Amino acid sequence: MRPAKLSDAGAIAKVLKSGYNLDSLDEAKGVFLSERKRGVRYIVADADGKIVGLVTWTMHGLPKHGLIELDRIAVLPEFRGKGVSRQLFGALIDDARKEYEKEGKKLRKLYLMTHESNKRAQSFYEKMGMKHEATLKAHFYDKEDERVYSLFF
Repeated sequence: MRPAKLSDAGAIAKVLKSGYNLDSLDEAKGVFLSERKRGVRYIVADADGKIVGLVTWTMHGLPKHGLIELDRIAVLPEFRGKGVSRQLFGALIDDARKEYEKEGKKLRKLYLMTHESNKRAQSFYEKMGMKHEATLKAHFYDKEDERVYSLFF
């Protein structure tokens, strides 16, 4: 597990395209570059020098609020079910805690949103100790609710 580098853009694009509704590797690469400029944190998992997964997160509010959003975890299909997501989840928490410690603050809450239909993700997040906190009706899409999960520290 390590922070993503600009030179990882091509490999990150492959991971993003494998797990999200992106039309091309160029579009996926653009997502990475755009989010990186906006301060989204990327942590990558590599196996023998190949990027096989990633997690992204963002700090919300002021450091004193101690709030982060987990935006996504994505793992190449051939590496799913092998503990990569669990390792990425742990790396995200470690990274966020270090960021807050730099400011003399503490991480207090991690939250995320996932589609109501994404039962696999919900099961994973519950195994990680997250609790379903709310359901947002038709939040992003007319026919799809979003479930909000939270973990307090």
